[in-house]
Amino acid sequence: MLRHKPAWAAATVAGLALIVAAGLAAPHLMGEPPRPAAMDNAGGLHSHQASARPDTQLDRQAGAGPISNATAGSSRPRIQHVHKRRVHPSAQPSPSGGASVVSGPVTRHTDCVASPHACGFPDATNTGANCSALAPSGPVTVTSNGAVVEGKNINGSVTVQASNVTIRNDCVTSSGIYPVHFVSGSNLTVEDTTITGTGGCLRAVEPAGSGAVMDRLNVSGCEDGIQMYDHDVLENSYIHDLAFTSSSHNDGVQQNGGRDDVVRHNTIFNPHNQTSCVNFTTDFGGISNITITGNLLNGGNYTVYSRSGGNGDPAGVSVTGNQFGGADVYGLLSDDGSVTWSGNVSDATGQAIGQ
Repeated sequence: MLRHKPAWAAATVAGLALIVAAGLAAPHLMGEPPRPAAMDNAGGLHSHQASARPDTQLDRQAGAGPISNATAGSSRPRIQHVHKRRVHPSAQPSPSGGASVVSGPVTRHTDCVASPHACGFPDATNTGANCSALAPSGPVTVTSNGAVVEGKNINGSVTVQASNVTIRNDCVTSSGIYPVHFVSGSNLTVEDTTITGTGGCLRAVEPAGSGAVMDRLNVSGCEDGIQMYDHDVLENSYIHDLAFTSSSHNDGVQQNGGRDDVVRHNTIFNPHNQTSCVNFTTDFGGISNITITGNLLNGGNYTVYSRSGGNGDPAGVSVTGNQFGGADVYGLLSDDGSVTWSGNVSDATGQAIGQ
């Protein structure tokens, strides 16, 4: 037998239906958090990305046209200064120095010695030149201001006796004492170049002139990598496989008297149980205002020297934001006087480390 529902029951059912419908339209009225609005690829949250520095151009001479882009003719991807490294509570992020991003993906943050480019550091994949694609050449001597040496596979040394000279996208293979020798002048630029020492090479680059910028170099085969004097900058470069003999005192970078030098975002390996990766010692004069930052350093008796060699203690030396491997013999820093040390981390753990 059919029974009719009373009027109050019908009203209750209708009210419940209205509440359910309202909850679907506005879930926060039912005690649930509101649903986020849909976002397209152009909006919403954005990952932090550093912007790349625009390529600069140099003039060959006053009134001359611009030099071609620094990457022309080179198959090496461009790297830049800032690498992405895990930041720990006790560590500080490395200073950027200059504007930079890494050209390839950063896939690791520790054990970078095994694969520097995977951490955004320089190595053979992103420094130097493609030697097989360059025109063969003998030794080169530059005596004209504003000259450009570019696209050459040089068997012998490059000697510079002029100002505002650029050496770009070259390979230099030399048994000379100095494969690249800046004898006189000012403002030398060496970039995207592979320098390989053979035989009696003491230092790959000897910038005895005034002011050198060395960028994205691949340096090997010499007893020492780079010499520095005044107002010199070494950045984004890979120094490795230094020549080792029974009388070697290997240094990836060394300076024996000078000021206002920067060693920034390089990979420097010296696993020979000999001297250092970076050595600033006052053997021939005072040393001041030295910046060593954002590098991957591995090896040496001490990895970094800041020492008195008879001309007072180095002054204004900062060692910040570097990543240290474990191939040193005695420690990371041997110093006289005061050295600013901060934000340096272990390559094995990513944790902050002391001197």
